[in-house]
Parts: sequence; structure tokens; C-alpha cells
Amino acid sequence: MTMFANAATRFPARQKGATLVIALLILVLIMMIGITAISTSNTQFKLAGNLQFEDSAMNNSEAAITAAEQWLSAGTNYKNAGFTAYAQATTPQLVPIAQVVTPLMMTWIDLADPGGPHTADANSLMVGGNTAQRYLIQQMSRNNRLLGSSAVVGGSASSGCNQVNTYQITARGLSARGATRFVQSFYSVLSCP
Repeated sequence: MTMFANAATRFPARQKGATLVIALLILVLIMMIGITAISTSNTQFKLAGNLQFEDSAMNNSEAAITAAEQWLSAGTNYKNAGFTAYAQATTPQLVPIAQVVTPLMMTWIDLADPGGPHTADANSLMVGGNTAQRYLIQQMSRNNRLLGSSAVVGGSASSGCNQVNTYQITARGLSARGATRFVQSFYSVLSCP
């Protein structure tokens, strides 16, 4: 009987705490994964916002291109005197063939300074009072005959006209956060007398 009594009073071996350490390591690991997930989502949120501002700037520059093309197509605007001799005071946005223009080095006037000291030096025209949409037009060629053309130009009858003036339009678009996009296009207008 004594033998059974000794076996019943025996205590289990003391634990060393390995389970507690492993549980703490797993909790720290889960916490690090959570912090990484939060940091990644914040970065992606900021990137998405930046892309929206870049898209806004691109939309503004494309709207300026469209406005310039519509202006060239209206009436006899393509014959404007600004395409013959550069006139900084009256038509700074119209540039003759011989004039050298570097659009990225020009004074475009930023949103922060729409009426500031550089206004007189501006080489571009804003679209409908919107300083985020600006353009300039440079004449690239005058009265060029369309090769292989007949009395039909662009799918519509043109009374035998097959001469065009070609223009390079440079537009700058801005967004609310200062993203800037430049777009250039070539546009031709029938130029028969």
C-alpha cells in the first residue's frame, strides 16, 4: 500500500515556459504582418491619388489640344497674322515657321501666379480662363499639296482643294496638386484661297 501512496503524491515535472515563448513569438509575427499590411495599403492609397492627379493633368492638356484644333478650324484663324510675324504683345501663342520654340523652356504661368509678374512674358494661351489648360500653336508648313490627293480630302469633297497648312500644337495641363503633362500634336487645315 505504501507504494501506491507514493505514486499518488508525486507532482508532475515543472514546465520550462517554452509554450509561452512560442505563443509570444507568434503574436509578434502576426503584429508585424499587420503593420506591414497597413503600411502597404497607405502607400497604395497615395499612389492611386497621384495617378488621379496625373490623369487630371493629362485630361487638361488634351482639352487644350482640342481647343487649339477647334480654334484653327474656325473661319480663317489659320491665316492669323501671328503665323507670319511673332507678336509677343498680341498673339504670344501663335508662332511662325522660322521662330524657334522650346515648349519646356517657355513661360507657361502656373496656377499659383495667374496674374503675377510673368503674365506679360507668357508664351501660351489659356483655354476659357482655365490656367490649368494652356496651349501654343506653331506653323510648321504653309500651302503644302497633299501627295496623291484629288478633289477629296479626308473623306469629304473639298471643291478641288488639296493644299494644307500644318501646325504643331503644344499643350500643357496641370492638376490641383501640381502634376504637369505636356502633349504635342500635328494638325492640318485646308488652305486653298
